Amino acid sequence: MFTVRLLTVSPTRRGFIREGLDFYAERLHRFCNFQLVEVKEAPLREKEKGAVEWARRRATVSLAAKRSEGFASIQIDPRGRQFSSEEFAEWLDWARQTKPGLDFILGGAVGLEPMKVDLRLSLGPWTLPHELARLVVLEGVYRAFTILTGHPYHK
Repeated sequence: MFTVRLLTVSPTRRGFIREGLDFYAERLHRFCNFQLVEVKEAPLREKEKGAVEWARRRATVSLAAKRSEGFASIQIDPRGRQFSSEEFAEWLDWARQTKPGLDFILGGAVGLEPMKVDLRLSLGPWTLPHELARLVVLEGVYRAFTILTGHPYHK
């Protein structure tokens, strides 16, 4: 079965977002093996020179180490490409037919350095808190699978 993994920084702290993640994770199990992988966030000492860059680099290295060999990869990036739900479903279908799985890579509050990935994906022009972005990604993946299978959720 195709595997979808969401690689992200720090645990989800907000209860309502955790509930939403659990909701979509449960629904996704009909279509794929879903896994949430959270790495520890580096402490940020904002007053120290270079602290944000150091935290961003550390998050990038930590998430890169968790990537799965041979999986397609998507880095969530505000400067990335934007897709309609149908366009993303087509991309997901390509990944599903050519790879054993898909890693979504999503940084924390300080973001990530650019990584070598198959796709840089923007969730839109709005800035979202990184925890909420997790939920948006999962809903988008679920919606894409329902489009591919003709499930009425997307209508």
